[in-house]
Amino acid sequence: MKKIILTGIGLCLTLALTFAQQRTPEETAAKATTELVQKLNLNDEQKTAVSTILLDQAKAEDTILKDKSATSEAKSEALSKLQTEVDTKVNQLLTEDQKNIYQKVISERPAKVVPNTPEPSKPDTVAHK
Repeated sequence: MKKIILTGIGLCLTLALTFAQQRTPEETAAKATTELVQKLNLNDEQKTAVSTILLDQAKAEDTILKDKSATSEAKSEALSKLQTEVDTKVNQLLTEDQKNIYQKVISERPAKVVPNTPEPSKPDTVAHK
């Protein structure tokens, strides 16, 4: 009985570690592109353009999130601005019917969560006597 419980716990921990791994920008963009192709019924030309836009976005997001000198608030603001720019670019590629569906996709999209980043360290300002 003990072996079964320990095996179950080990399996759960292994699965948790597997799912916790970060995706590469390429994987993130590919997944997002696939979702939009399905939801918007994109043609080949639109798919290629959207894929490029989303890959650029994923790389930019990765850079923003890895910036150790930026605060969480600054990162959140940068991600929000980037998302707005991407939405505008994608919207320009779509037909009127697709634009309506895309607006629904945008409204249902969860906000991106920025992991807490410690404030950049400030030098001590204590006066020495």
